[in-house]
Amino acid sequence: MSYIDVVDEREDLQRAWMPVSPPAPHPKPRAHCEIRYIDEMDVPALARAEETGDATFIAAELAAARTADERIRMIRGILNIIGFSGLGYAALKLDEFKQPEYAYLLRDYMSTDLLPRSLEGGYLLRDPHMRRAFESSRPHVWDMRSLVNASRKDGIDPPLRRFFDGMLENGLASGLAFSLPIARTPLRALILFAGPPEHCDWITDSVIAQALGLGLSLHQRCAAHVQAICRQDGAGGLSQLQQRILGAVVVGMSDKAIAARLNTTVHNVDYHLRQLREKFGARNRSQLAYLAGKMQAV
Repeated sequence: MSYIDVVDEREDLQRAWMPVSPPAPHPKPRAHCEIRYIDEMDVPALARAEETGDATFIAAELAAARTADERIRMIRGILNIIGFSGLGYAALKLDEFKQPEYAYLLRDYMSTDLLPRSLEGGYLLRDPHMRRAFESSRPHVWDMRSLVNASRKDGIDPPLRRFFDGMLENGLASGLAFSLPIARTPLRALILFAGPPEHCDWITDSVIAQALGLGLSLHQRCAAHVQAICRQDGAGGLSQLQQRILGAVVVGMSDKAIAARLNTTVHNVDYHLRQLREKFGARNRSQLAYLAGKMQAV
């Protein structure tokens, strides 16, 4: 029975929306989830070129696109070919209650405000399907019936009911979700696909494989952008000595020259450079200088 069948059966619908017994306790949603938006046009300006790149054929094609509009058209075209009408990308940092503390959302492909609403209302990770998808990295298929049935345990309050109605009205009635880590950050990305069919039978192994390929390609670009933001934010926590060492590395000074200028030892310079490489996620001195110089230019 589809979700629409439940809607049509008035008496069953009334029982579905109202909990029969007191709702089971669940983590209290945060009063506010800080949301920062990512736009396609911002990614190349901040992320490393080699990180936005070529893990998949689609990623390579996206990296080669001349403009953000061209990348957006490519992704939307692939999305439609697969059969989905909605795509969401959310990089999440959870608090001690396993609730989203802050999030980076990719704005270009959001046709509605449902994803930010689900974060602000504390709905997104209350659903067991989304929770498992976020924690396990395995793709999880869902439809409205499964979402409603899972939500009955905690009780479906009026705001959540309106949220489900909004999903149906916007043609987001079934889909799949999976997550991927974002290296060297405390965040994890949840990638969401949705389409209008009222059941999930149409989401075959082939559809899942294509969605994973597109999602991985998009993640490679967005994760690089989020990593760059985290590096930039992390630079604000540098000591004055580390900032001076970093500035000297950018202009090409050697460890010995830096130590002489700062009246310290070469060993101390080397110690701080190792800390800086770890903080910036740099593999070597040249990459550290490049990232620091790029950060200063932004």
